[in-house]
Amino acid sequence: MLVCCCVCSLDSLQAEILRLKATARVNTSVVRLGDIADVLHADPEQVTRMQGMILQPAPPQGRTQVITISQIRGRLQALGVDLSQLELTGRSQVQVSSQEVHQEPQQQAVTTQQDQQQAEQKVQQALTDWIRSSYPNSKQFSLKVRLPRDHVQQVLDNRADLFRFAGLDQLLETEQAIGMKLLDAQGQSHELRIICQLKRIPEILAAKYTLNKGTVVRADDLVWMRPEKDQTGITDPRLVIGRELTRTVYQSHVMRSQDLIEVPLIRDGAIVTVYARRGGISVRREMRAQGTGGMGDPITLIALEGRDRLMATVTGYNQAEVNYRPANEVQQTAGIQFISGSSDASAGNTQSGTIQNAGGYAIRRGGIRK
Repeated sequence: MLVCCCVCSLDSLQAEILRLKATARVNTSVVRLGDIADVLHADPEQVTRMQGMILQPAPPQGRTQVITISQIRGRLQALGVDLSQLELTGRSQVQVSSQEVHQEPQQQAVTTQQDQQQAEQKVQQALTDWIRSSYPNSKQFSLKVRLPRDHVQQVLDNRADLFRFAGLDQLLETEQAIGMKLLDAQGQSHELRIICQLKRIPEILAAKYTLNKGTVVRADDLVWMRPEKDQTGITDPRLVIGRELTRTVYQSHVMRSQDLIEVPLIRDGAIVTVYARRGGISVRREMRAQGTGGMGDPITLIALEGRDRLMATVTGYNQAEVNYRPANEVQQTAGIQFISGSSDASAGNTQSGTIQNAGGYAIRRGGIRK
């Protein structure tokens, strides 16, 4: 069974006449529409596309197959061709046979790695130009081309502006085989099969207008933009929205992850309610934060009066708890540990902004994420 993929803008094919031949001889493994019929009264791009449509496998050498007009209609309809735009004339059936190719032994030029790269770059540039002209609304993309080694010299010897392509699926980002036609110096058309891979370059997020340091970013503050060559940026809005800027970002400048932090639940100098719990007893006290912290971060608190200080864990907005343990952990110590104001002890604050629980989730401000 032959599985073939011929995805193209078939709605735009409006050939007026398809004239069937009486007989046809093919030298490939498949029978294409161009082998058995002449496409008339259509522009060159439409002719190329229709001629490249695969109808069925070619017969074995020495045998003949008959293709009826009904089979042709059915195959074209399966490929998405609007039959109301076509007039089929000529024979009611075509006899197709395989042509035996007799080649005289000849000295073939050795293809170097440099020749291979030059030929692939030539095809890649021609295909890129063809995509941009055929699909003007296409977004940015990257393209890779693989060329069979036996086609390298043929590509190098012919003009790239005469290359024609068919069968490209724009939505497919894995490798795909497409048809390519070229004209040699004698004006003869040659049909090749090449492998290409089309990958879309995603748009990145930028500032809609100047955003000052300390701004908590909203969706309305952002716009999508096409990256310049080799430019990187953030493609997931969830990594930007709801976070705070650590520097001013000017209009149309790209958002960068190093300029964003989780919004702190406690800021330096804020009045914090700190809790201490033991058994069924809970004690709370108002203290001042010495540093900034997000959910689960350790933070240093100092007394509003006096020189007492203690270490606590951020548990909410302007709230902290001493000797805090997540619910899935067993408390091993309890009680309030006060540190004298004359002590040299200090603790650094981290900016993780996350608490890991048994389910493996990172609980952040703005949602739960695996």
